Amino acid sequence: MPALRSAGAFGRRALLLGSAALLAACATPSRPTLIPAGTDAWSGRLGLQVEDGADQSFSAGFDLTGSPENGHLTLYNPLGNVLAKLHWSPGQATLDSPDRQLESDSLSALIVQLTGNDLPIKALFSWLKGANVKATGWEADLSRIDSGRLVATRFSPLPAATLRVVLAR
Repeated sequence: MPALRSAGAFGRRALLLGSAALLAACATPSRPTLIPAGTDAWSGRLGLQVEDGADQSFSAGFDLTGSPENGHLTLYNPLGNVLAKLHWSPGQATLDSPDRQLESDSLSALIVQLTGNDLPIKALFSWLKGANVKATGWEADLSRIDSGRLVATRFSPLPAATLRVVLAR
């Protein structure tokens, strides 16, 4: 009988170790951070909820660096895989994703391609710094920016949309 108890304890330990290994495999991998000193950079999660349907709503992890004029935005799925990368500089923007690569002279055009909506990137950089700048059709709630939370609402053009950002700490 003692051998059976020992086998049962071994089975429970093996199940526990196997479960721990599965949980570790599902964890979001850390992303390398090679950002030059003095560069504005933020990471976290963002979500866009559009009132007219779930097909235009999305959420993703993100890394945002640079400025409204020269910057990079990388979006990640929950497992840490890259969904898309946006790079922009004056007069040029590129969108790289696993299934396509697009170039444009307009960052806004590529953001619409990516999200189905135009997002106020220039204002977003200011909002993340705590500056309540105006963006046409948008209103930002910066009351929780000190705790890494931002909510911006688009009233115009319709449909209304809500952008939520939670910064990693």
